[in-house]
Parts: sequence; structure tokens; C-alpha cells
Amino acid sequence: MVDGFFLNIRDLPAVKVPVVFGETVSSPDFILDTGFSGDIKVDTQTANDLGIDLNDAAITYIGNANGQRVPARLAHGFAELEGKKKPMNIIVADGPHLVGISFLSAFGYTAVVDCKNWECYLESSR
Repeated sequence: MVDGFFLNIRDLPAVKVPVVFGETVSSPDFILDTGFSGDIKVDTQTANDLGIDLNDAAITYIGNANGQRVPARLAHGFAELEGKKKPMNIIVADGPHLVGISFLSAFGYTAVVDCKNWECYLESSR
């Protein structure tokens, strides 16, 4: 089980996820976003901290919350949870850090969010 928490900013469920790119590891807070179909989304600052060269990263397009398709950068890295390391597509775009449905599927996790009792965690569904 991976313990989560609620971000104080807007009471959003989140988890801390170590992201690996090359030899660099960063462990930012990620909002659990079931509306995001990708693996991981980070902002430009976190991408720079990880050593992702945005000039070398592929250009892709993602749908934002307003339904618009906007350009973003794409790099390939890894995420680690509970001793498991999985390959991840890292989307680099403005906005908060997100983990999506593909992330949960890759690790075989179910996200449990209980807003009444302020509990949030990931549990293995395999």
C-alpha cells in the first residue's frame, strides 16, 4: 500500500512518486487525476531538475481540462513504488504534477479516495 494525502491548496488527493530519468531521481507530489489517461505529467521546472532536455524531447499533444489539444513534450523515464520500477511516459506541460490511469494500470494499483474521512492511498489490485 502507498499512503497518499490531500494537498492543502485545493483539497486534492495526491501521492509522492519517485520519478527516474537517467541517473536523476525526483519525488514530487502528484495529484491523482482519473481524468488524465497518461502516466505522469510534470512541469518544466521538474523536467529540468530531472535533466530532461526539452529540445530533445518529442512533441506531442494532450487534451487539457477544457477539451483543447495543447502541445507538450514527451520523454521516457521510470517511476518507482514499493520496490517496483516501471517505464513511464513523462509528459512535460504547464500546470500541476499528475499521475493518471495508465500509471495506476502499470503498477496494478487501485486508488482509494475517501473525502469524508480524508484518506487517500493506493492499494495493489493484483
